[in-house]
Amino acid sequence: MDSTEGEIDLNLTAVDIGYNTCKALAANGQVGFFPSVVGTPTRETFSIEQAKKAKMVVALPDSTSWPVGETALKQSAYTTGRRDAGWVLEPSWRVLFYAALSELHKASIATKVVTGLPLEDYKAWADKLRKSLIGEHTFKRNGGNWQTIKVEDAFIITQPYGSLLDQAMTDTGKILSNAFSTGMVGVVDIGGNTLNLLVAHELEEIGQWTHGDGLGLLKALDAIARDIHAQCPGIQPKAPEVAQWLAVGTFPYQGHLVGIASIAQPHLDPLVTMILNRLSEVWQEPGRFSATLLTGGGSLALGRALKAKMDGIYPEVTIAKDAQFANVRGYLKLARDMWG
Repeated sequence: MDSTEGEIDLNLTAVDIGYNTCKALAANGQVGFFPSVVGTPTRETFSIEQAKKAKMVVALPDSTSWPVGETALKQSAYTTGRRDAGWVLEPSWRVLFYAALSELHKASIATKVVTGLPLEDYKAWADKLRKSLIGEHTFKRNGGNWQTIKVEDAFIITQPYGSLLDQAMTDTGKILSNAFSTGMVGVVDIGGNTLNLLVAHELEEIGQWTHGDGLGLLKALDAIARDIHAQCPGIQPKAPEVAQWLAVGTFPYQGHLVGIASIAQPHLDPLVTMILNRLSEVWQEPGRFSATLLTGGGSLALGRALKAKMDGIYPEVTIAKDAQFANVRGYLKLARDMWG
């Protein structure tokens, strides 16, 4: 098994593997974004060359191959994906990591990685994840050449801290002078299966007001998927598909586009209320804040409704630009500060 020929280059890699989507950025400018879905292929499928370019199948040295992302949603009757903290050491998480690397790096390289974990999982799993990442990782994408990515170092932070750094740092990793770096701020990071509430003062986490739990978007997505199936016989969507449809406002059915809002809102509105209740329980002194940030992929579906109800209670509420990428942008900025 030969690695792709070529010089080994040092690069910086940021990867945010959520329960719903994977986001990845590299210092070389490459971007990766795909559903956090790993399938179980039954056979090689035929496609013309143009279709193969979008295909995502990761092969490992143990002779297994795994469709990932859109390819898994399209080709696999069964998909794998856990919703608990321990999945970071499972084969499915590793395959998603390799798929992200394959999006960013097209040859064998040495790199350093920053990634993140939910607040409630950080203490128990950060060191284990770091140890599992450091070393050589060999795989190939879509039947191409074998790649060996050598992770020389890895740094694990909490996911919402990535969004905080995205606001507080320049693209080159220098600290800005703004409310997020000099004041006390609250970060509401809504993920697929997590709600991360971070409070920091001058970039230092304030433990008494920082909290994480499983109040994320996936349960609502599951319920919306069931209602779509009930109202539109003949399709049984998976949660990542529903998330994509929410982002555009429609879904395809029998050759037409159907609006999703009337199906989704009965499940999204109660989630907004639950998040607001959790905020009032955890953040009992919001008057101390100088700014409040809504971030994470869940903010795409819930951000506007939350902001409308938070304004006037929590100061300077803003929704992060391209919120599902905010955490990983912060990871890359930190990598540039540490190793750039």
